[in-house]
Amino acid sequence: MIQPPIEIELQQAILESPYNQIDYDYLLAHNPTQIRAEEQQVADTEEPLEIPTGLLVDNHHIPSRAKNRSIRLRTYRPQNKNNLPVFVYFHGGAFIYGTPEQYDFIFYQLALALNILIVSVDYRLAPEYPFPAALDDGYDALLWLAQEAEQLGGNKKNISIGGSSAGGTIAASLAHLARDKKEVTIQHQYLLYPPMDHRLQTASMQTLAEAPMQTRQSAHWMWKYYLAKKHTTPPLYAVPLLQTNFANLPSTTIIVAEFDPLKDEAKHYGMQLKEAGVSVTIKEIKGATHVFDFFPTTMAREFWQQQTRYLQTILNR
Repeated sequence: MIQPPIEIELQQAILESPYNQIDYDYLLAHNPTQIRAEEQQVADTEEPLEIPTGLLVDNHHIPSRAKNRSIRLRTYRPQNKNNLPVFVYFHGGAFIYGTPEQYDFIFYQLALALNILIVSVDYRLAPEYPFPAALDDGYDALLWLAQEAEQLGGNKKNISIGGSSAGGTIAASLAHLARDKKEVTIQHQYLLYPPMDHRLQTASMQTLAEAPMQTRQSAHWMWKYYLAKKHTTPPLYAVPLLQTNFANLPSTTIIVAEFDPLKDEAKHYGMQLKEAGVSVTIKEIKGATHVFDFFPTTMAREFWQQQTRYLQTILNR
């Protein structure tokens, strides 16, 4: 365990979390899909969240390019509001687990505070569906929203994207793909502690290899399942930091945590964007670990307030 200066309250919250009983590193190496079942078992013991007054939460199924399936979009928006900024989001979970519902506790309040439409994409997961399945789902959702956002109360001409952890990787890949396809304009990308490089060679990946909530070992396995047979020669768009063209991407915000082995690769990605002339804001949360915002701490509450104020200016332009 990394010792202080990881914020003490955060350390304690991690230790006390029921999710801390799941051996993520072992399961990633030996039985990755079992993580989904174990997380659901924990979720089933939690009190269901009450949807706030004035918020509409729905699940929509839209067409997919994949045969005999649809894509679920979980949406959050203020009641009786239209022409809202659209924030398309990709949940975290090492490309392997995680659900849109795990973000209800954030999005219930965020949609109301920002007066926006949040669209969380329930994308396909590895190892059953390696790259490009998640990216294909994301792009299909983006295309659909660019035509049909009004059905959900959104403004199809004001679409931003975001994601946390592996969801941030997917969002970044989507920004590159959308730029090249020239079918949809993305206003902004908001990336929280995203993995950006499968090579795992940065300084932070070595010095923080055993950090809480994200280890070098788990990073190895998530990329291995996501890239599958193409791990040694990743395809175009699969690994954001391997891209060769960083110009003309949407303005970008990158949030990293001080004690996250992924932080250096995310910073390197931001510098590539800056060098290509993209407007980039990089913020490092001191004393924080990966997914720090999921724990009930003063740090998380303060970050939520800061994030809300910041996104208000970004998404409501």
